[in-house]
Amino acid sequence: MKLKKIVFCFLAASIFASCTTTKVEETNQTKETTVEKKVEKKVEKKREEPKDPPNIAFAKKLQSYLDKNQIKEAIDLFQSLPKELENDIDFKILLASLYISDKQYDQAIEVANLILQTEPNNMDAYELISLALEGKGDKKAQKENADKILEIDPYNATVNIQKAEDYAMNKKYKLSKQSYKKALKNDPKNVDALFGYAQMSFYTDDLKAAEKSLNTILEIDPKHSLALAYMGKLAADSENFLRATKYVKEALKYDPTNYDYYLDLGTYYRFQGKYSEAAEAWNKAVEIDPTYFLAYAYLAGSYDEQNEFALALQNYHKVIETNPKYFYAYESTAILEYHLGNWAASRKYFAEAYKYSKSVSYQLMIAATYFKENNAFKAKEVLKPLLKTLNKDSLDYAMVRFYHDTYSFNAENSHVGKINKEENRTQRGKMLFYMGLYYELNGFSEKAVEYYTRVKSMNAPLFFEYRIAEWGLQ
Repeated sequence: MKLKKIVFCFLAASIFASCTTTKVEETNQTKETTVEKKVEKKVEKKREEPKDPPNIAFAKKLQSYLDKNQIKEAIDLFQSLPKELENDIDFKILLASLYISDKQYDQAIEVANLILQTEPNNMDAYELISLALEGKGDKKAQKENADKILEIDPYNATVNIQKAEDYAMNKKYKLSKQSYKKALKNDPKNVDALFGYAQMSFYTDDLKAAEKSLNTILEIDPKHSLALAYMGKLAADSENFLRATKYVKEALKYDPTNYDYYLDLGTYYRFQGKYSEAAEAWNKAVEIDPTYFLAYAYLAGSYDEQNEFALALQNYHKVIETNPKYFYAYESTAILEYHLGNWAASRKYFAEAYKYSKSVSYQLMIAATYFKENNAFKAKEVLKPLLKTLNKDSLDYAMVRFYHDTYSFNAENSHVGKINKEENRTQRGKMLFYMGLYYELNGFSEKAVEYYTRVKSMNAPLFFEYRIAEWGLQ
């Protein structure tokens, strides 16, 4: 139940009553004037302004509080509710709505229950209870109340929308879509249900249904920014990025500070190869919310893609600052720091990445940074405890052992043979890289190039070492 709807209905009744009272007063005034003329009174009586009946006075006072958004004062006014309105259901609904607006959820529930004592199937009362329970965060009671509503009205829009939102939060998109569809059964123009249905259709790849629902919203409200933004997503899904750009720009006309819209706008520009426009859009998102990491991540990835490594690093650092748990940023930062020869910084970020993912690769790269600083002792100090954690029959163990121990020609041949026999393509590529890196670190540049070339020829950059191999060939 919307508070504005309740107030509108209430005020309409009040205005009607007020107008009726005025007409009665005007009729009385006319009669009095006629009598006065007949008796030819010489002194005209001074009339006082007619007083409003208690219910109209109450309504006007209440309206003045609501106009000023003085919710508490409006609630307090109900202590002087005229007797003739004490059992009025609409006034009780209004009071419960005000309690919800003021976050006095228990009081709202109490008033709604009083309504149900008089009208056991009053949907407005049940919906108010549902809103109050949602405000309290009482999921169990809210579900029980929702079940009661659905027993009376299986297609109740409010409850089905709430159920749909709960399903969506738990990523049960098909069930969410079904609940939105039920909500639309008796309320086909409900914009919230239409958008939810479109969104769930998008998530479940039912793009025709999504588009149809979004177009219905735009027929009702051409300025609905979310519908426009999702029309952009649909266009982008068809790789029509020019059309997608047009839609999200239109959405931004009506919601110019929407962070997500600028993320989308930047993405659509990027796919059109318009990198400067993409960066401008993402930087706008940063202006809107400099504490959120995602725009920095988009900027970092774009600059990285364009080999603008200083700008990429600057934004990766901001990702880490705003979201320290986003471990992918540690890996990307470590790689770029390594490429720029910042060995200590690279080591720091590989170590942070290792906290989130116990990858042997991170430890080997940490050792490599020490080797780059001609500190073999520290490198082996990193690798030694790692040997105790690995399966001795694994390639990972053999590679760590190869880096840790004194060079042996026989060990090298044996290890290379194992790599060449490795069936897992990604694992083989990684091990080829570390062989190339070993040769680079030990001054065998021709052998390093040979192995880096083998890595690059795989054309499958599914592992971060691929990039370092490419740089090693430049």
